[in-house]
Amino acid sequence: MPLSIRAYRPEDRAACLAIFDANMPMSFLPPERPAFGAWLDSEDGAAEYLVVEDASGIVACGGLWFSQDVQRPAGFAWGMVHPDRQRQGIGAQLARVRLSRLRELGVPLAALDTSQWTAPFYARLGFREVRRTPDGYGPGLDRVDMTLDLTDEAQEE
Repeated sequence: MPLSIRAYRPEDRAACLAIFDANMPMSFLPPERPAFGAWLDSEDGAAEYLVVEDASGIVACGGLWFSQDVQRPAGFAWGMVHPDRQRQGIGAQLARVRLSRLRELGVPLAALDTSQWTAPFYARLGFREVRRTPDGYGPGLDRVDMTLDLTDEAQEE
């Protein structure tokens, strides 16, 4: 089925929350759900959010955040693929679109935080681990902070 990636719309909220729920507790913990819902509801202009859909509906989502901090100016936020659709290249396609958007905006460094379970996926995309906090999200779920130098042309695809 062909995939399309488009901007998030408020009517996508339930589908994105369902993907979040399907990824608990391996990737997210229940206390994180209200923060994700608030992210989806935010209209502060400091973020962009995308959904990936096919004929069956929304199968993945992920966004970008932006900051005035020159050490961490922008990065990935709340990226997830429904477990039934993982390992099909959907996450990589969504990540490449988000990286392209950051490069288009002239962002020099992409940052993200993720769990120990998805850190290897981002490492394959060129992200480097800069810090690991055991149980950083909660019991059994480490926080792994990673960055990618977007000025390194060898990283571009």
